[in-house]
Amino acid sequence: MSEQQPGKATASVEDMSSRRLHKMADENRELKAYVADIKQRLRQNERLFSRMFDLESQVLKSTDPEDLCFTLLRALRSGFELDFVRFWLDRSSFIGAHQLEALSERDLVWIEEGEIAQMGLHRKRTWLMQLSSDHRFDWLTEKDSHLGSLALLTLGEADKPFGILGLGSVDRDRFAPDQSSDFLQHLAQVIGLTLEHAVAREHLARLSVTDAVTGSHNRRFLQPHSHQPLSQWFGKQTQVACLYTDIDQFKAFSERVDEAAADKALAMVCNMMRQHVRSSDPLIRMEGDEFVLLMPGCSEHKAREVAELTVHTVACHKLQDKQSLTVSIGLAISTPEQDLAVKDLIARADQAMYVAKALGGNRFEMAENDADGNNGDEN
Repeated sequence: MSEQQPGKATASVEDMSSRRLHKMADENRELKAYVADIKQRLRQNERLFSRMFDLESQVLKSTDPEDLCFTLLRALRSGFELDFVRFWLDRSSFIGAHQLEALSERDLVWIEEGEIAQMGLHRKRTWLMQLSSDHRFDWLTEKDSHLGSLALLTLGEADKPFGILGLGSVDRDRFAPDQSSDFLQHLAQVIGLTLEHAVAREHLARLSVTDAVTGSHNRRFLQPHSHQPLSQWFGKQTQVACLYTDIDQFKAFSERVDEAAADKALAMVCNMMRQHVRSSDPLIRMEGDEFVLLMPGCSEHKAREVAELTVHTVACHKLQDKQSLTVSIGLAISTPEQDLAVKDLIARADQAMYVAKALGGNRFEMAENDADGNNGDEN
C-alpha cells in the first residue's frame, strides 16, 4: 500500500476542516434563526397575554350580561384584530331570560335547545376550521362569505353548553386546524364563567329589590333614587306622573281569608295596575297594600286615564270567593320645570290618595299643582 503524499494529506485535512466550518456556520445560522423565531413567538405571546389580561380586566368591570357582551365584542374586535365576532346563545338556557335587546343580529343570534349538540359542538372546548366555497359553517350567512377561517369557542359546561362564540378572520391560516388552541380554550373558559357569574349577580341584585309576593319592586329599589330630582333618574325635560294606590278595607279583607288568598289579591291589584302602562314603568310595593307607579313621559290626560282604568278594572274583578276589592288612588304630576325630588312627588300622590280614601274610596284624586294652585277634578 503506497503512502499518501504530504501535500495531498494537507489538502484533505483542510477540506475536511473547511466542510466542518461550513457545517458549523450553517448550524449557527439555523440556531440563530430558531432563537430569533422563539424570541418573536415570545414577544407575540407576551403581547397576546397582555391583551388577554386587559380583556379580563374589562370583563370583570362589566355590570350586567348585556354590558359584558358589549365589552367582549368591542375588545375582541379591536384588541385581537378580528374580522368577525358573534355570539350564538341557547334561548332555553339560563341566559335566555336576558333578551340582550341592545345587541344587533350581527353580534348575537339566538338558537334553540339542542342545536349546539346537533352540530356536535359540545364535544370539545374549541374548534378551528378553514373556510371555502366548498367548506362553510352552517350558522354563517351570505354576509360572512368573506371569512377565510373560523374559531368556535364552546361556552359553559361540556355536557350542557349555553352558547358558542365565533371568532373569524379573512386569513385562512389564522384559525387553521393545525394551530395551537390552548389560548382559545382558556378564553372560552374565562368568557363562559364570567357570563355565568354576571347573570347570577344580576339575578341576586334583582331579587334584593323585588317583592316576593307581587313581583313588583320593593322599597329598597327606591333608596338610591329617593332624594334625587326626577330628571336625574328619567332624564331632563321629562314630565313624570305618579299613582299612589291603596286597597280599600284590605285589613278587614285579609282577616276574613287565609294568607294565600290575601297574597293573591295583592298580586291581582299589581297586575291590574300593570295592564295599562309600559313594562318599563317602575311599580313599587311600598308597604302592606300600598303601591307606587311612576310613569315618565306621561301626560296628565293619560295619567288620569290610567288611574280611572285601574279603579274600574279592580272593582270589576271577582276573586275566587266572589268577593271584589276597590282601591283609592292619588295622582300627582311633576313637570320638567318643577323637577321634584322622587320622594316629594310620591308624598304628593300619597296625600291625594288619602283624600280619595276620605271621600269613600273606589276613586282617584288629583294632587294640587303648586305651579298653578288648581285642584284636580273629583272622579
